[in-house]
Amino acid sequence: MLAHDRMTFRPCGEKDELWILDQTDGVLTQAFAAEADSGPTMLYIEAYGERAPVENGVPEEARAYAGTFLLEEVLYAGLESEGRGCQAPAPDYIVAARGSEPFWLVEVRQDAMIWRQPDDPKEIVLGAPQTENAEGAARYHARSGEHELHLMIDAHACRDPMSGEFFAYSAKALLNDKEFTGCARVGG
Repeated sequence: MLAHDRMTFRPCGEKDELWILDQTDGVLTQAFAAEADSGPTMLYIEAYGERAPVENGVPEEARAYAGTFLLEEVLYAGLESEGRGCQAPAPDYIVAARGSEPFWLVEVRQDAMIWRQPDDPKEIVLGAPQTENAEGAARYHARSGEHELHLMIDAHACRDPMSGEFFAYSAKALLNDKEFTGCARVGG
């Protein structure tokens, strides 16, 4: 929950809320400032951090919570809604990237890369991806028949202009020499 005076966190499957100690330079408050200005905002986030007891040096309000959550890195954040959040099934992709105008989505799986778009062909299933990792970036490449797909994931924050979702990674796809840009998130 993001409000103008506090942030709290409730891990999936738990009832107790934790006070957030933000070490991300305010990623959530910057990305969702407009929403928080209109009142408390419920977000679903995927993040790295550590749970800790409430200790000296935290604001007095934090003592009313079950503990603290030291927020170290936000991987994904979006407004909590039906179909998104703790109730959604765990992802079975390695990476999912998407963009808009035109809409596109690619899922990188262990055995295939799958491209989806509203126009024909609506779905293209390519072979197992070849992976190349570099500092702060990952590249995936696959081909199948007349289709070839290159996907580059970069460790630069990205905000989806349509949904307002925050992603820790930006994406660039090249499908049959046509370039697409968007955002990406890691899966399971």
